[in-house]
Amino acid sequence: MSYDLAVYAARASSGDELRDLVIQGSGLQVDEATARTLTIVRGVRRRYSFTVDGPDAVDFEDIPAEVAAAVLGACWLYAISVEGTTESEVPHAVRFARRLARALDGAVLDQQTDEVWSRSQSRRVPKPERESRVSTVDVAWYCLREDLATDAAALFVDSARRFLPEALPRRFGEYEPFQGKLAEAGVDGFTKAWADATSTLFTAGSGPCIGGQLSAGPSAQFPDRFWSISLTFHAEPIRDVGWQEALRALFVTLADELPAFYASAEVIEGHIWTGRSLWSDGATEWKISPLRYRDGWTGLPPKPTWWTWLGRPFMEYHSALPADRVTATARGVMYEAANSPGTSADLVSSGTWLPAGLFSRLAPNPHREQPVPLVPALVIPAALRSA
Repeated sequence: MSYDLAVYAARASSGDELRDLVIQGSGLQVDEATARTLTIVRGVRRRYSFTVDGPDAVDFEDIPAEVAAAVLGACWLYAISVEGTTESEVPHAVRFARRLARALDGAVLDQQTDEVWSRSQSRRVPKPERESRVSTVDVAWYCLREDLATDAAALFVDSARRFLPEALPRRFGEYEPFQGKLAEAGVDGFTKAWADATSTLFTAGSGPCIGGQLSAGPSAQFPDRFWSISLTFHAEPIRDVGWQEALRALFVTLADELPAFYASAEVIEGHIWTGRSLWSDGATEWKISPLRYRDGWTGLPPKPTWWTWLGRPFMEYHSALPADRVTATARGVMYEAANSPGTSADLVSSGTWLPAGLFSRLAPNPHREQPVPLVPALVIPAALRSA
């Protein structure tokens, strides 16, 4: 027999640290060691107990969803195996695996039962004080309805579960108080709620995700060619590299698979946090949406955004962006204006390289109307022109 455990963590231990963790076990010793393998024995007779292999680097996309939900930024893997017929050694291997996970703030995956054990605090984020001013990271994906995946709602849930479980629609509905609960309705229930919605379907997440919204599905009361989904996050946690990587994976995956023609992530400043939701006043920065009902696509927004993803309609312009700021994805390119979330004043706008005609412009707004009036871009890709 072989009993296998996997320990996932955001950092790798040193050789000395690993040996120290071994000898903390009851009678455990290192019998043999290579650069990446330890053979562990136990007792006076030095009876074989288990083997530790690793650490091995593991891609973000290959982290099991159950582990991703427990540990932020896991990228290292230790494989622990009890080999042969020594079933009595399994408890010793399990205890060591948990000791290693605690030391590395990671998680243990029992590969026989798929049970995950973790004491990691890595996914917990502090809540802002009530009535305090906060910044958000607003992420949005824009699609053409004729290209949209028929299972867009299920695709959103699956992608969030894999990469950023805090973005899952814990509660959802077309109006407050939200009647839908993912824990009760499941993916099928959420998909049906979206398919039946005649207006925007709103969602509530968990920290650092505040919530989001999806344009209505096939039952939309006032459908047009354009469809979008957006999520709002507290900005401070997203400055951490681990949260950024999780958000990046979700951002790119949805952009490629929905598919989007344009997606963005931007910082909005000056919200008022009530403890559950956001409010705005005259000091709150206004978000500029590039889509307008009836008018359609107005062009790339005039305000620089932290992340920009450009899909097929902008393909002829991809090569104009600087290689050191661009990542090619399955169906487009992602441009990063800064290494961490920043305000427009801190960003190197994609407009530095892209033609000015692709961008809308702010129109006069003496009465402070919302949405912010825009002068449409001079150049609208053919696929995005309104009829």
